Amino acid sequence: MAKRTEAEKVVRASIVVMLAGKEHEIAPLVIRDAREWRKKAVKVLSGVTQYASISTDDPKGFANAINVMLVEMPDEMTNLFFDYAKNLDREEIEATATEAELAKAIEEVMEVAFPLLRSMTSSWGKLSA
Repeated sequence: MAKRTEAEKVVRASIVVMLAGKEHEIAPLVIRDAREWRKKAVKVLSGVTQYASISTDDPKGFANAINVMLVEMPDEMTNLFFDYAKNLDREEIEATATEAELAKAIEEVMEVAFPLLRSMTSSWGKLSA
């Protein structure tokens, strides 16, 4: 989808994602709901770090890590997406959309869900200059 303009961000324009070959609009969450959603997202995303150092030297651990990364993590990311995109019909979309479409839609949501991250890193850069 097209990059959201600053004006669209300010006026709370919906995120437009493509799922099942159709455009769907997702309204940005309000601060209170976004805060709770981010807590869920961080919990899911930070869980990946425990598998970063697993190697094939530990076959059982490696098999578990592969399962988490290829089965459980995609399911958790799907849950996160639909927790954010509350207005979408999950059952219909899961029956008709591809995982590639969902991955792109999740990227769009993540960009909107963490807007203060960009502001914070920009501010830190200015302070160190």
